[in-house]
Amino acid sequence: MKYKVGIFGSAEGDFEKILTKAQELGRVLAEKKVIVVTGASTGIPFVVARNAYEHVAEIWGFSSATNLTAQRKMMEGIDNDVFSKLFFIPKGYLFAKDENVCRKYRNVTSTATCDAGIIISGRWGTMNEFTNLFDMGKIIGVLTGTGGIADELESLMEKINKPSKAKVFFSDSPNELIKKILSELEQR
Repeated sequence: MKYKVGIFGSAEGDFEKILTKAQELGRVLAEKKVIVVTGASTGIPFVVARNAYEHVAEIWGFSSATNLTAQRKMMEGIDNDVFSKLFFIPKGYLFAKDENVCRKYRNVTSTATCDAGIIISGRWGTMNEFTNLFDMGKIIGVLTGTGGIADELESLMEKINKPSKAKVFFSDSPNELIKKILSELEQR
């Protein structure tokens, strides 16, 4: 069985400091033959997905658009050809015209689809994806040393933790983090 591992992180920002880690993460995911899941968006998750794609990984994208034309318009500058599968917001969805609601729909759907998720850098949207993974009892890897919410989660969990079946790992090494995640998945 191929595991599905979601990559959740910042869509915007200065990624120069963490570019090497993001690229390494993509390479290692491809080597482990997992399906990489992203929000079909820009930023650090796309850097990881692109690098995994270049190393022949299967990439699934969960768009906040209702079709490919809207996806291309919304996400100018990304190559949608990296996605083996693209999932869209249902056209009949009550809030299909509200981009903010559609992003949360995408977040819930993509995190529900994953067997595990990796947090890299990130802001409020990434925090939403983390809490989804946590509440769903998923395995979560947090790539530390990447800034944003990823570097705050360990201390936040000490302050506001609650019972969950989720297992959370912290590491500054993409390779080590993926080893921990895959080992935990094999035990479940």
